[in-house]
Amino acid sequence: MTFTVVFATIFLVAFVIIGGVVMYLSKTIEHGEARFDSTGKEIKNEPKDRGPARPAQRLDSDNTPIQVKDDE
Repeated sequence: MTFTVVFATIFLVAFVIIGGVVMYLSKTIEHGEARFDSTGKEIKNEPKDRGPARPAQRLDSDNTPIQVKDDE
Protein backbone atom coordinates (compact mmCIF):
# COMPACT_ATOMS: atom_id res chain seq x y z
CA MET A 1 0.00 0.00 0.00
CA THR A 2 2.71 2.49 0.91
CA PHE A 3 4.69 1.68 -2.25
CA THR A 4 1.68 2.67 -4.36
CA VAL A 5 1.24 5.96 -2.52
CA VAL A 6 4.95 6.80 -2.85
CA PHE A 7 4.92 5.89 -6.55
CA ALA A 8 1.80 8.00 -7.18
CA THR A 9 3.31 10.95 -5.32
CA ILE A 10 6.56 10.75 -7.29
CA PHE A 11 4.59 10.46 -10.54
CA LEU A 12 2.44 13.50 -9.75
CA VAL A 13 5.43 15.62 -8.71
CA ALA A 14 7.30 14.68 -11.89
CA PHE A 15 4.18 15.43 -13.95
CA VAL A 16 3.86 18.90 -12.41
CA ILE A 17 7.57 19.65 -12.93
CA ILE A 18 7.46 18.55 -16.58
CA GLY A 19 4.28 20.55 -17.11
CA GLY A 20 5.95 23.63 -15.65
CA VAL A 21 8.96 23.24 -17.94
CA VAL A 22 6.67 22.85 -20.96
CA MET A 23 4.67 25.95 -20.01
CA TYR A 24 7.86 27.97 -19.48
CA LEU A 25 9.27 26.91 -22.85
CA SER A 26 6.00 27.63 -24.66
CA LYS A 27 6.04 31.18 -23.29
CA THR A 28 9.71 31.90 -23.99
CA ILE A 29 10.30 30.27 -27.40
CA GLU A 30 9.14 32.27 -30.39
CA HIS A 31 6.61 30.37 -32.46
CA GLY A 32 6.10 30.70 -36.18
CA GLU A 33 7.77 30.02 -39.44
CA ALA A 34 11.10 31.66 -40.16
CA ARG A 35 11.78 32.84 -43.70
CA PHE A 36 15.26 33.22 -45.19
CA ASP A 37 16.60 34.99 -48.28
CA SER A 38 19.11 33.58 -50.75
CA THR A 39 22.06 34.60 -48.56
CA GLY A 40 20.72 32.74 -45.54
CA LYS A 41 19.66 35.81 -43.54
CA GLU A 42 16.28 35.74 -41.83
CA ILE A 43 13.60 37.95 -43.38
CA LYS A 44 12.11 39.87 -40.46
CA ASN A 45 9.19 41.75 -42.07
CA GLU A 46 6.66 40.93 -44.77
CA PRO A 47 7.14 42.87 -48.01
CA LYS A 48 4.62 45.72 -48.21
CA ASP A 49 3.33 44.69 -51.64
CA ARG A 50 2.47 41.12 -50.56
CA GLY A 51 0.39 41.80 -47.46
CA PRO A 52 -0.02 39.44 -44.54
CA ALA A 53 0.12 35.67 -44.93
CA ARG A 54 -3.19 33.86 -45.31
CA PRO A 55 -3.97 30.23 -44.51
CA ALA A 56 -4.08 27.74 -47.37
CA GLN A 57 -7.43 26.81 -48.88
CA ARG A 58 -8.48 23.37 -50.10
CA LEU A 59 -9.00 23.08 -53.85
CA ASP A 60 -10.14 19.45 -54.04
CA SER A 61 -13.91 20.05 -53.94
CA ASP A 62 -15.92 20.91 -57.06
CA ASN A 63 -17.77 23.82 -55.47
CA THR A 64 -14.64 25.75 -54.50
CA PRO A 65 -14.10 28.72 -56.83
CA ILE A 66 -10.56 29.01 -58.15
CA GLN A 67 -9.37 32.58 -58.45
CA VAL A 68 -6.57 33.34 -60.89
CA LYS A 69 -4.74 36.63 -60.58
CA ASP A 70 -3.13 38.02 -63.73
CA ASP A 71 0.38 39.41 -63.33
CA GLU A 72 0.06 42.12 -65.99
